[in-house]
Amino acid sequence: MRKSLITLAAISAACTAAPAFADSISIQYRDLNLSTAEGQAKLEQRIDRAAKKVCKLGDHTMGTRISDPSAKACYAKAKKQASRQMAAVVQDRNLGG
Repeated sequence: MRKSLITLAAISAACTAAPAFADSISIQYRDLNLSTAEGQAKLEQRIDRAAKKVCKLGDHTMGTRISDPSAKACYAKAKKQASRQMAAVVQDRNLGG
């Protein structure tokens, strides 16, 4: 059975006194042809949107437009994690898996 989801998990610690919480989101790619550059680009766009959503990047606190540094770190970590999953999926597809 082929997997058709990349799961993106983000662990955020809002402040040191608060407990960490984890959110996750699944990214579908069954409809994409990952053996093409176009399919891979679309999946990368989905990963980017999902990473921003799960890490709440772009959510601003009241009175400021500055993004939370922990959201930026979460985004970078989530993108790295998802990129590794994407590379494995693309390699599997290219090998006929």
